[in-house]
Amino acid sequence: MNLRSLAGSSVTAVLVVLVVAMLVGQQLGQPIVIGFVLTGSMNGEPANMAPGDGFIAVPPSLAGDIEEGDVVTFEAQELQGGGLTTHRVVDETEAGYITRGDANPFTDQDGPEPPVQESQIVAVAA
Repeated sequence: MNLRSLAGSSVTAVLVVLVVAMLVGQQLGQPIVIGFVLTGSMNGEPANMAPGDGFIAVPPSLAGDIEEGDVVTFEAQELQGGGLTTHRVVDETEAGYITRGDANPFTDQDGPEPPVQESQIVAVAA
């Protein structure tokens, strides 16, 4: 298989995944979109999500209960000035979820980020 054929097959596979995600989302009445990792914080075991890697972002209402080990995208309050962050849930406390990038030695809550509330979670990586 030459490089051009491989590239064409890869593009076709990506398009099929996008179309299937859109059709499933339409049938369920919820958008299912593609999310992207922007930094190296998730480039560690077990996810190995490098900057630029994509994932299917499922709305929390379709994903079910958030559990330890889930990779979630949430509206950070303090991390890098706020905004969307994709990290793994490593614990659940009465105050909220404790999150950490797989490549990070410390949790987000060891720094300035308060525990993540359910209302802050916008997607779960599938």
